[in-house]
Amino acid sequence: MSSNSETYSNEPFGRSRGRARRSFLSVLFTILLLAVTISFSVALVISYLTPYVAPSIFGSLTIVGIFAPILYMSVAICALIWLVSRHWKIAGIVALFLIPGLFRISDFYNIDFIRKVEVKADRRSFSVMSHNVRGFYDDRSCNAVGRYVDFLASSELADVVCFQEYALPMRGVERIDSLFEARYGAGKCYKRDVVEAGEVVLRTYSRFPIIKSGDISGQGRGTSQWVDIVVSKDTVRIFNNHLHSMNITVSDSEDIAEGRILQDGDRMRSIVNRIADNSSIRASYVDTLCMVVAETPYENIICGDFNDTPMSYVYGELIKNHNDAFVKCGSGYGYTFRPMYGMLRIDYILYSEGLDVQKYEVDECVMLSDHLPIKATIKLQPKK
Repeated sequence: MSSNSETYSNEPFGRSRGRARRSFLSVLFTILLLAVTISFSVALVISYLTPYVAPSIFGSLTIVGIFAPILYMSVAICALIWLVSRHWKIAGIVALFLIPGLFRISDFYNIDFIRKVEVKADRRSFSVMSHNVRGFYDDRSCNAVGRYVDFLASSELADVVCFQEYALPMRGVERIDSLFEARYGAGKCYKRDVVEAGEVVLRTYSRFPIIKSGDISGQGRGTSQWVDIVVSKDTVRIFNNHLHSMNITVSDSEDIAEGRILQDGDRMRSIVNRIADNSSIRASYVDTLCMVVAETPYENIICGDFNDTPMSYVYGELIKNHNDAFVKCGSGYGYTFRPMYGMLRIDYILYSEGLDVQKYEVDECVMLSDHLPIKATIKLQPKK
């Protein structure tokens, strides 16, 4: 006589159903995390390519490069989540996307203990400051000349100061001339201007004699000025630059930073198109600028407002055969543009072989423009 045996689970039906629900949520979370990880990883790879692809070929890449630090952190967080959830293989694959970025971290962030040790300045050392002063208008569009004079008077004045968007017609701006003449000494203040449409758009002050100067007009694509100064019997050429603007307004910056721009498709497309178009304009100009720099017979410094981040074609071209003072001697997150919550470093001091940087600093306390002043101490190396 055969007997049929039946097996019944002692587990309550409610608990089994709860496990099924948790299992479904776990699968859903994994799928969503995978989609997010792939999206961020692809965007990060695109940002790696931006310095090598001319904007005229694919201008939309530029906006991806702007957010490279955020993309890098997002991919790192995704890798950490996969690691904590014990998906070892996926975590390892995602981590591979982070490796190329390790070589670019110093373009954005430097730690104090790994930066270059400062060397004592001597007669072959000189300091260079660069600042886009926005016509000496503050955040409320008020005249900031008086406060700017106070800032210069209270700080150690650099030996060479490069201003962008100088705007000579501003009331009281002659006080800046007077301050430089007083600090450099009578007959020892040298200056050169670039004038466009009746306004001084670039001005360079120097404690050292300027033996020659010139400018490069980009016909709306950008403006550059070069001056040859004599330091300890050697000639150094300094390029003061203001490249074509991004044309991003204050409200655009706030909406991008807050993520509100994602809710307005037409406006988002407008901003992306503006960034792409203006990036192409800067790229076409920087090709001309690089040719002039390549023909320079002296050690040289390229400084100013590039209106582009380190993950850009413009920076990638200008950094060739040059070093970045922030990368060598900076510390912390080296942003120079105050809007967009200080995410962007778009002002630079680059220097050629034959020069060395001893110190680099950004004055984050100066709220007189949308840009922060940057300053570096440079030293002439002995001739080989």
